[in-house]
Amino acid sequence: MPDGNPDQGGLAGGAPTRGGNPPAPEPSGEGGLAGGAPARGGNPPAPEGGLAGGAPTRGGNPPAPAAPAEGGTPQEPVPQLGPAPAAPAGETAPPAGPGPEKAAAQGGAPEGVPPCPGGQPVQVQPGDTLFLLAQRYGVPLAAVILANPQIVDPDRIVPGQWICIPAAPPGCPGGRLVVVQPGDSLFTIGQRNGVPVEAMIAANPQLADPNQIQPGQVVCVPRAPAGCTGILYVVQPGDTLFQIAQRFGVELQDLIAANPQITNPDRIWPGEVVCVPAGG
Repeated sequence: MPDGNPDQGGLAGGAPTRGGNPPAPEPSGEGGLAGGAPARGGNPPAPEGGLAGGAPTRGGNPPAPAAPAEGGTPQEPVPQLGPAPAAPAGETAPPAGPGPEKAAAQGGAPEGVPPCPGGQPVQVQPGDTLFLLAQRYGVPLAAVILANPQIVDPDRIVPGQWICIPAAPPGCPGGRLVVVQPGDSLFTIGQRNGVPVEAMIAANPQLADPNQIQPGQVVCVPRAPAGCTGILYVVQPGDTLFQIAQRFGVELQDLIAANPQITNPDRIWPGEVVCVPAGG
């Protein structure tokens, strides 16, 4: 049995090791784990105040960013999620709300559009006038003016302004245009102006249903004789005074004399009312 010499093949403290291995070296604190044990692969110990891998400890400072591996690309910082930055002092963030497309999809009418029953709202473009718009849409200028009482001066309209192009008759020669009032019907309008309802219907072919008119619409009240001792006749497309006289068996001159409201006997219009005098 060995004599226990501490200087030969022994452990720290003098105990001999089996096989004569040398004693463990003294911990130096460099390149080792806490307590002096050497780390596998020689990795340095975790820095003070942090966990291994760089995660900050409670109360500790955040670790420095990890160094890129040899030949690798530096890692980009991960953006932090959180609330949107506040508006600068003195500025107010715009209120959230539907855009113009969504407002239109929701059925909202554009701001500033006048009532336009049976007609078409149109936005004024640069260079437009009421006369040009009336021509473009085939509507009498007087009808456009009547349908837009919000326009103080019909000679002054501005781009971006909204106007109503009414569903007006294509013309009303010799007659006059009127705006339908609440409670009106073609019968009451004709009665008020001494015109048969048949003449009112014939003078307003733009009305899909003569029994359904709405306040704000524009209709033509055709010219008619002030009085008639014979019968009232509503001019039809293609009629002339000569043909009407022949049809009813009266003299052309008598027919002309019975209708002093007709300034040009060669020009009469569908919907116009003429008086056919009793035959002699």
